[in-house]
Amino acid sequence: MNGATSIFDCEFTLALNNRTGKYFFCKEMIESSPDLIASCLYWRLPMQRPPSRMVSRLLGRAARIEVELRSETSFVNRVLPPGSRRRPIIFTDPRECIFYRLKQSDIVICHDMGPVTHPQLYDPGVKHLYETIFRQIQQAQPHMIFVSEASRSDFIARCGDDYPLLEVIHPPLRKGMKDGALRAVEGVPQNYVLTVGSIGARKNQMRLIQAFAASGLASAGYAYVICGGPEPGAEPVVDMARRTPGVILPGYVDDAELRWLYRNALGFVLPSLLEGFGLPAAEAIHHGLVPLLSSGGALQEVAGDSAIYVDPLDVADIAAGMVMLAGLSREERNRRVEQSLLSIDRFSPETAAARWRAALLQAASASAGERPASSRPQ
Repeated sequence: MNGATSIFDCEFTLALNNRTGKYFFCKEMIESSPDLIASCLYWRLPMQRPPSRMVSRLLGRAARIEVELRSETSFVNRVLPPGSRRRPIIFTDPRECIFYRLKQSDIVICHDMGPVTHPQLYDPGVKHLYETIFRQIQQAQPHMIFVSEASRSDFIARCGDDYPLLEVIHPPLRKGMKDGALRAVEGVPQNYVLTVGSIGARKNQMRLIQAFAASGLASAGYAYVICGGPEPGAEPVVDMARRTPGVILPGYVDDAELRWLYRNALGFVLPSLLEGFGLPAAEAIHHGLVPLLSSGGALQEVAGDSAIYVDPLDVADIAAGMVMLAGLSREERNRRVEQSLLSIDRFSPETAAARWRAALLQAASASAGERPASSRPQ
């Protein structure tokens, strides 16, 4: 990755344990600007390519231990102060800021403010960790990049707007995600609605399963497929799914299986409690599905006016939305999809890469003493 114009190091510890939307976004942005990034750091270790799966697990475990120690006691930070790098660092998640002495020349990508705004959706201690990190960010005032207007607004409301850069870069639709091999997922019937995303409290699947049961769709021959890996709150979701007729949990699926699920579903369901951006909703629209989403926030920012919106806390409202989604006529379904496709045209890899490169060059110019005008929202 080294090049004559390399300016930044990139803290990519996120990649050790994560294969969600934030990982794919950061991976594509890093790959789009190899001349500006000297090396990626995986729990402090600079590498030219991601480590093997076994090494990733070991480094990821070491990183989690350090994060816990540094967030729980100031003694560790006094005895072993956070590290430093000669180059400015791009942090792919605020969590990794705790490893280093944050500088104003650094860049922090903020996917959402959920650990602070919705602490009940995370493991104990996560709120304290992120409150500590956001205080560090307020003190250092680095360059900030957000994945949605909603995330930027939440950040400004809690941390202010006195930063040299407050840029929004919407994650792009993954290259080649729509095209490629298809592989059927065993046990999935012809008629089903689909949820894609980590299984746990944040995605609201307990209420979604309750709503599916209340909708009567199972007795009409419909299934509800929920695919994704576990996150906090997964156990009760899995238990309820096993006890609810018509609900199928295939677990984490690969891209060929995911393409097949998108291609054959009757509609997409994601009235989640928290989204930094909601890439699966954009992917679903890209595959021609009408989405059922939470009203307001990042999901409505992504999908525009043609999705079906419900109150994510109201099981009856979600159930009514599922019935509406399953019963859309072909003409109404096509109309909604066409309008939603206009909304997601903004999420091209070219647009994201151009905005990313401009943000990096602006940060580099500022750190070199050629500070340009701030990109704060007006």
